[in-house]
Amino acid sequence: MDPAALPLVLLVDVDEPTVRVLRGELTDSAEFAETTAGDAPAFTAGAPGERRPTVVVLAEDVPAPAGLVHSLRPHPADLAVAVVATPATEAELAVLPLLFPGDVVTRVRERTRPLPTAVSRLLRALLDRRAHAAAQASAQQQLAAGGTTLGRQLGERLLGQFLTQAPIGALMLDGKEVIAWNRRAAETLELTEAGILHRPLTDLFPAEDREPLERHLSAAAPPHTSEADAVFERSRADGTSQALRVSAQQVLDAEGRTRTLVLADDVTDRLHAQRRLAERTGQALLTAEVAAAMTDAGPLPRRLYRCVRATAERLGADRVCIWIVDEQGQPTHTSCAEDLDGDGAAGPASCGETERHLVEQVLSARGRHPDTARLPTSPYATGHDSDSGSSVGLPLITGGQLIGVLTLATRLALPGSTLTTLENLADQIAVGIQQDRLLHRLRATTQALERPLLPPRLINVPGFDLAARYVPFGEGLHIGGDFYDAFTAPDGHHVLVLGDVCGKGPAAAAITGLVRHTLWTATQHTSDPSYVLPLVNKALKRQDTPFCTLVYAVLDPTRTPARLRITSAGHPAPLLRRADGRTAPLALRGPLLGVLDTPQYPVHELDLGPGESLVLYTDGFTEGAGARDQREPEDLAALVAATAVHGGTVSNDLVAAMLADARDWWGTRLRDDLAVLALTAVPSPPGGGQER
Repeated sequence: MDPAALPLVLLVDVDEPTVRVLRGELTDSAEFAETTAGDAPAFTAGAPGERRPTVVVLAEDVPAPAGLVHSLRPHPADLAVAVVATPATEAELAVLPLLFPGDVVTRVRERTRPLPTAVSRLLRALLDRRAHAAAQASAQQQLAAGGTTLGRQLGERLLGQFLTQAPIGALMLDGKEVIAWNRRAAETLELTEAGILHRPLTDLFPAEDREPLERHLSAAAPPHTSEADAVFERSRADGTSQALRVSAQQVLDAEGRTRTLVLADDVTDRLHAQRRLAERTGQALLTAEVAAAMTDAGPLPRRLYRCVRATAERLGADRVCIWIVDEQGQPTHTSCAEDLDGDGAAGPASCGETERHLVEQVLSARGRHPDTARLPTSPYATGHDSDSGSSVGLPLITGGQLIGVLTLATRLALPGSTLTTLENLADQIAVGIQQDRLLHRLRATTQALERPLLPPRLINVPGFDLAARYVPFGEGLHIGGDFYDAFTAPDGHHVLVLGDVCGKGPAAAAITGLVRHTLWTATQHTSDPSYVLPLVNKALKRQDTPFCTLVYAVLDPTRTPARLRITSAGHPAPLLRRADGRTAPLALRGPLLGVLDTPQYPVHELDLGPGESLVLYTDGFTEGAGARDQREPEDLAALVAATAVHGGTVSNDLVAAMLADARDWWGTRLRDDLAVLALTAVPSPPGGGQER
């Protein structure tokens, strides 16, 4: 045989022993050529599909084998590649199966037996595809030109030899009637002469698809108004579904009569694979949507509605509901997505009528069989006489506790993969509900522990405006160390305290309680700072607790203007705002509480005249994002100076401005509690005055 008529096996950097093995086994099947990686592209030049059929063998020593494969432009019609892989190149070559099918590019891990087998397989695949393409092209050309002796006989003489032997179903139509078909069509469509001869091809398809198929076949006449091919589904004799890709074209027979040549290719496996991929993709997206909803912030009912809505949309369900079991073990309808194409979600009463029995079945079944994961199902009527479907209920279980039921009703059949997805969704929803319950309990516990650490209400100080606010970090889920207090001592002086205990949680709460209790007890004797703060320091030292910072201020309202005595124990500098708005930090110094054995706390005295304010705050305002990202007291002084105030609400305005600025400044970086207290001397009304 002329070597030029044989396909080419191009050996790239292949060693001599391997060359001998390949030549010995494939001499009669191909022509061989040896080259290097740099010269290989010259042997494979030309447009893909028009080149000489070639199988390229890349030896294990070829540098950058994946890049060389790309440069050779493998194509199913005329060029395939066999790559000898090594452990060093395995990672690089792992991408090739994602880019090329296995009968175009294949990896071989040994050079002896597997390599000749792989090359032989690639050669056969190339030649089979080339022969198939040539047969179809030649047959179509002959039929279109009327060069074949055509008649009304069945089989070979009407279709022509090539289409008779073609590996694709071929049928000839006279108008709408089938007058000939090849063996592959008979196998694919289960045809018999008595059953199909002179019958419309559309009879082989379900009634709802006949009109679209007829339009598709009619569009084969010029001008072509439809796609070259389209997919139609039918049922085989055994009841299984079959998908056929149908293409049609008008041809002339030897007598000049117009016929319709129909090619029918069975694409059932491919279509099912595409549907499975789409189904799995949709299920993966649904799982991600439910996970995002259940881990998002916001009220639980809104998050549950996002879950049922996404489930109904992704799975095409008529109704999806979530029922939550209350403390008495009774199911309560919580969220529903029904009839998304209609008027929107139905109310709980509608679901209660149709779903409650199913929910009770799920609850009772779970009670009897705590170790089973089987899904109870029951019939479900959609409200249309001609339609029926099914519903499924899944227990929402986490930590062995049944906390609810997920129900789904649909007209469609639920495949096993969908049921598995629903089980996973039920697990996600159950965990989300349980986490929400735990957060509520934690928040309630935190609030219960924090409640005694802050005064139930602020005292009323005649002639003064007093405001305070505490904002815990973490949506109230963590017990902070910030606190404030305001009370009137037996000596008639008003005591203002704002502090920050080192640490978080119950331990910090215990220290806060100790500090507040000691402060209160000490002031029952005298409110003098030089007496009170050393007692607090001793109490902390005795308990060997972490340190505490604090500002302690005593207001003497009997003087005009009022006199303030202030002491700082390592706390951020208080701010003094004058009546004209000028604001500055107070230069107070004092050691931390609970550190030194005999600390000294200097007392600073100042007058607080009408319209003037004192602002105390914790270090969340200056170090809210950590010690490396700080603000200076002067920054806060500028904020207070620029705050617009309104009459008798000056302190409230200052507190609100401080909190709003902290949230804006720190944003999501905020990692600390915020506590602020403001005291303002209210100016006397016009015509009035204060006695000195």
